[in-house]
Amino acid sequence: MTALEKIVESKRMPVLFIGSGLSKRYLYKYPTWDELLALSFERINDDPYQLQKYYDQYARQGLSPFEINTKVATAIENQFNEAFFDRKIKIDRIKNPKWVKRGVSPYKMFLSKYFKQMKIYDSPKTREEIQKLKLLKNKISAVITTNYDLFLEKEIFSSDFKVFVHQNELFSSDSYNIAEIYKIHGCVSDADSIIITEADYKHFTQSRKLIIAKMLTLFAESPIVFLGYSFTDENVRQIIVEFLSCLTDKELTNIDEHFVFISYKKNENSLVEIKRTIVTEHGIEIPITEIQTDNFSAVYDTLGKITPGISPSRIRETRMLVKTIVDQSVVSHNADSVIVGIDDLTGIDLSNKPLAIAIGYRENILNKVGYGLLADEMIFEDVLYSNKNFDAESMCIDRFKSIPTTRLLPVFKYVSAFPDALARNEKLKCYVNNHNTIDLIIPSNISKQIKNLPVLTTYDSLLAEINIIDDLNKKAGILLKNLEFFTPDIIRSVCCTLFELNRNDAMRSTHFKRCVMYLDLMEHGATKEKS
Repeated sequence: MTALEKIVESKRMPVLFIGSGLSKRYLYKYPTWDELLALSFERINDDPYQLQKYYDQYARQGLSPFEINTKVATAIENQFNEAFFDRKIKIDRIKNPKWVKRGVSPYKMFLSKYFKQMKIYDSPKTREEIQKLKLLKNKISAVITTNYDLFLEKEIFSSDFKVFVHQNELFSSDSYNIAEIYKIHGCVSDADSIIITEADYKHFTQSRKLIIAKMLTLFAESPIVFLGYSFTDENVRQIIVEFLSCLTDKELTNIDEHFVFISYKKNENSLVEIKRTIVTEHGIEIPITEIQTDNFSAVYDTLGKITPGISPSRIRETRMLVKTIVDQSVVSHNADSVIVGIDDLTGIDLSNKPLAIAIGYRENILNKVGYGLLADEMIFEDVLYSNKNFDAESMCIDRFKSIPTTRLLPVFKYVSAFPDALARNEKLKCYVNNHNTIDLIIPSNISKQIKNLPVLTTYDSLLAEINIIDDLNKKAGILLKNLEFFTPDIIRSVCCTLFELNRNDAMRSTHFKRCVMYLDLMEHGATKEKS
């Protein structure tokens, strides 16, 4: 049984580690690293001897091919950027592009535009292989790639996989270790992220531990298949050596069945397995399986036999649901239960609270477990955006069943939609009677706090004043001072801007809350309960 067949038999979706060889196979005139440096140099100097001068100089220093290329790339970037700023070469038709002021390297912008123009190499064999590779998107756990181009995210995985371009994103809150593409050498979507010069690779090496850590996380659940690399690729080989050096003896057992290289061998129609070894940093020889072939259809056909119970994109959606089902924190000091994202469990004190974890869409869960644990933030969001579809009766009877009069919450959206609200909830009735006029929402003590703030009667002057202030509560105070001069639509627009600027600060700002309560009162009205 071949190594690929053993992966299929294990029923574990593999991680693909994809190199430039794959893009070179499918994209028309896709350059090797040497070719890329040569065509870059031609933009600034058409004398090939001048480029060869650098190669000879660095070779005489005893440097490796990888080290030579990084130094040549550095020299090219320096000359390219100098020529660009001296107006000797252009990258696009715009005379003074905005990206220059952002400090983006002109050379990297050139590379970005060059790779964005790459087209599919159109042939029957290419079309067949690409179609089979596309079919693997439901059989692949995740993708790590050193390629800059957009082939994978545009042609193969489309919108099913989320793309991460920067190394600091590998362990961000948006990463769920499934149905994701990690572009560890940068991407043409962000020219500044491209790694090609000596300084770039030095920084990459310093932060390479993040990549190793991500690989360890992924390897805990998946085998890794390398596709489009030469086994002698110095940069990737170093990553592999560091990764293998981190594995335990148990994890290294049968490693050759879970760590497979697919390398290109011209005109080889079979899948030829070769056993190789890699020596770790500790001098331990690790067996690795290499499969040499020119028949990538056979590789894709074999991996296509994997039959996961659920697609990677669906697994990712489920993990996202678990994390975002309800609020990130305890709703109130008196809460009897806590519902949290599963990734947040270690940060919550559950010593005196029962815990329930539910998986599903928020609306379905709320209908079953009640609205009592609904976070204030979600109520404010619903009043501003009308995007939660909360049931008005459940809000009035369950969520506001014990609402204290001192709490700052917009309630009229729900009270107006449920006529029996005040008759059935005495606490809510009391709350409404204490907040159903502008003077009650903005009492005298609050008016005194904002008394000396400027009076602004136009939208432009309001925005101008808000934009020069850093503190969100003070920004909201400016709006609160001038609410009477603006329509509900403008008030909503400014409140949404503040809410999106920093949700946490917005929910700590009493001025912001009063602005939303004012908006809620204006739009949904309230009449003081008759005695």
